[in-house]
Amino acid sequence: MVLYVVYRAPIESKHRSTIPRRLKALGCQQLHRAFWKIDKKKAHRVLKILENNQPILLKRLREIKNPRLAKKREFTGFGSLVLVMFKLPKGANREKVKNFLRRAPCIRLRRSVYAFCQKHRFYDKEQKLVDALKFANFIRALQGDVKIISRVVIVNRESAKRLLQETREHIEKEAVKIVGSCKELYMKARDGNELGLLRDRFSRIRRRFSTLKKVAAFYEAWLKIDFSRKLMRAYHALRKVNSLIQRQQE
Repeated sequence: MVLYVVYRAPIESKHRSTIPRRLKALGCQQLHRAFWKIDKKKAHRVLKILENNQPILLKRLREIKNPRLAKKREFTGFGSLVLVMFKLPKGANREKVKNFLRRAPCIRLRRSVYAFCQKHRFYDKEQKLVDALKFANFIRALQGDVKIISRVVIVNRESAKRLLQETREHIEKEAVKIVGSCKELYMKARDGNELGLLRDRFSRIRRRFSTLKKVAAFYEAWLKIDFSRKLMRAYHALRKVNSLIQRQQE
C-alpha cells in the first residue's frame, strides 16, 4: 500500500538538508518539498528519520470517511480530506494568498500544503467560503503550480490531535486580533480622528469578523469546535466601536 508523509523541518535544524537524501535512499518519491510518497513497509523507517520534524502520515481510501469522535467525544480524526499542495512563482503576492485563506476552513499541514474537508455538505450555500477547488484555481490564476490528492486520511492520531489544536488556536488568534483592532480604532475615534477613515476601517474589520464567523461555523459543524466565547468578545468589541462612531456622527 502507498502512504504519504509530510513533515516540518525547522530552519535551524542541523539535519534539515540531509532528510531528502535519506528518504530518496529508502526509495521514497518526493511530490512537493516536504511531502513524499512512501512504501507502507518502510513507514516505520521513514518515521524514524522524521521523528524530530512533526511527521504526518496519510493514506488514500476508496470510500469517504466522516470525522470521528470516540466515547466522551474525544477527537480521533478529521475524516476524508482533499490535499492541495502548491508552489508560487517568484514575485507572487503571498499576502493575497494569506488573505484568500481567511475564507478557507482548512488544516495547515505545513507551509504550502493544506487539507480541506472532502464533505461538501458542510460548505455554505452562498459559496462564500473557499474549498479545495476554489483554492487550487486561485493559485493557478497566480501562475502557481498545484497538486491535488483527494480521499486522504491522517493515519497517526497524535498528529491529528496536534493539527486540531493548531486549527483551534489559529481561529482564536484571529478573533483576538479583531478585538485588538477594535480597541485601537476605539481610541482613535475617541481622540477625534477623521471620521470617514474610521468608518472605512471599521467596515473592513466588520467584514473580517463576518468571514471569521462563517469559517468558525464550518469548523463547528465539521469538527465540533466551539468558538462562541471568542467570537462573542469580538462581537462586543465591534459593537462598542460602532456605538462610538455613531455618536460622533450625530
